[in-house]
Amino acid sequence: MNNTDLYSLFELSPVPMWVFEVKSLRFLDVNVAATLEYGYTKEEFLSMDIMQIRPLEDVDEVRNIVKENSKTGAFFRNVFRHLTKQGKMIYVQIASNAITYRGIPARVVLAMNVTEKFEVQQALLTNERRFKALVQDGSDMITIIDKEFKYKYVSPASQRVFGVSPEFFIGKRAFDFIHRDDLAKIEREAAMIWKQKTIQLSPYRYKDITGGWLWIETRATNLFDDPAVAGIVCTSKDITERIISDQRVAENVERFNIVSKATSDVIWDYDIPQGTILWNQAVNGILKYPSAERTSFTWWVGNIHPQDRERVYEKFRRHISEGISRWTDEYRFLCGDGTYKNIFDRGFVMVDEAGKSYRMIGAMQDITNRKREEEWSKLLESVVVNTSDGVLITDASTPSPIIIYVNQAMVEMSGYSREELIGKYPDILHGSNTSQVELLKLKSAIETRTSAKVELVNYTKDGKHYYVSVSLTPVFGEHGELIRWISIQRDVSDQHKYVEQIEQKNRKLQDISWLQSHVVRTPLARIISLVELLENTEANTNQLELLAHMRTSADELDGIIKKIANNN
Repeated sequence: MNNTDLYSLFELSPVPMWVFEVKSLRFLDVNVAATLEYGYTKEEFLSMDIMQIRPLEDVDEVRNIVKENSKTGAFFRNVFRHLTKQGKMIYVQIASNAITYRGIPARVVLAMNVTEKFEVQQALLTNERRFKALVQDGSDMITIIDKEFKYKYVSPASQRVFGVSPEFFIGKRAFDFIHRDDLAKIEREAAMIWKQKTIQLSPYRYKDITGGWLWIETRATNLFDDPAVAGIVCTSKDITERIISDQRVAENVERFNIVSKATSDVIWDYDIPQGTILWNQAVNGILKYPSAERTSFTWWVGNIHPQDRERVYEKFRRHISEGISRWTDEYRFLCGDGTYKNIFDRGFVMVDEAGKSYRMIGAMQDITNRKREEEWSKLLESVVVNTSDGVLITDASTPSPIIIYVNQAMVEMSGYSREELIGKYPDILHGSNTSQVELLKLKSAIETRTSAKVELVNYTKDGKHYYVSVSLTPVFGEHGELIRWISIQRDVSDQHKYVEQIEQKNRKLQDISWLQSHVVRTPLARIISLVELLENTEANTNQLELLAHMRTSADELDGIIKKIANNN
């Protein structure tokens, strides 16, 4: 556009306007109102295309519209969603027409913000739909009754609830359809509507078209002060299935409580269509939930440990969806005291004639202690398998203990294979040296069924001897009977060699010190004799003083040599 009055009209228009190229969809020009409405500068607009101001889900639709309009060149008007630079969603009414901009096929667009108007219309439409859904198409029956409790209005739901059209009830008194055993109570409660604006009636039986009885729950609101209503608005709900279900639940609770006295398991009954689970009293005793005799399915799922939840839920869901009758799983479950218990759970799925799952009954067993024992067993097994000490276990139920297990360290220490040791007597490790004193200690411990710790000389398969420190421990059964002997054997050959080397060095040092002390004492004795001779000769004061010092030094050296000799 040239700088003309027409361009000024475009540029200064209070309504956002722009021009875009049909082929590339890029902005060719925008007016000031567009920059203010969308938050982009003109330079930013000119670096963009028209799809960048639209939600991603609208892009394909807009692209097809532009493509179709480029063929027809027709004037186009519609409402679209746009996005501002700040990401705000607005509704705009678009009016566009084909033009040629600097020789380029383009379209000029006028975009009027109609967000507020659109939202008001949507709210009205939503309210209309809500009213229709709640009143006209709702499952609850909406009625308006007058001061004599006669029906003035009945919603179409009467056809579904009672099997008759709304017109059947008009002018009839509501109390005429209530079971006589419930009538007096309902009349007393209904009279409270003149003192309270809203009341909730107790469940009561109401006659249907077949002469049978439905359980109904009604909430009434006094709207006589509203000219548009001028009556009591009642919302009535058929709760027959719920009442029957509650009765069944009561029966099941009693049944479960009886079963709970005979088992320590948590018994549960899952009503699949209702999404509720009925629990026996063990839900409190074991799981520590005192008020959870009836919960939702999501409550159970939510208390499964997060690390187990998806796995357990997917397997559980698959059994129900596919009608697989027997389900079992193990998982951690959050108890009411804040701790997790390990649970072994199993259930039985019941299906109807159409093959659809409708109920599942099962039992949860607390296996926390068992899991803990299994973990300890695995840990101890790992210690036994991976320790550098030899481990040998014998069966004590036989007259003579027979080897039933050896670890790898025992195999490597003895030179025998595992197959060569299993089933043999432990004496195989002592070779012909069966008269060791320490063996007598072992035999005594076995006879008295007590623990013992000794050092023995064992022999490898090749006859090479090695020293072992042996710890022997008895294992007793539940009734006090001896069932196993566990022998932990540590190779102490290197320690024996080290001790022998130290003793040899000590003996050498003793010999050397004894020899040195006697070699040194001989000249010292001569020195002491000379000092004694000199002391008995005539000498001046200075000489006598020197002799005294020599005498003292010789005596000190003599004392040191005696100590060395005595220590050896």
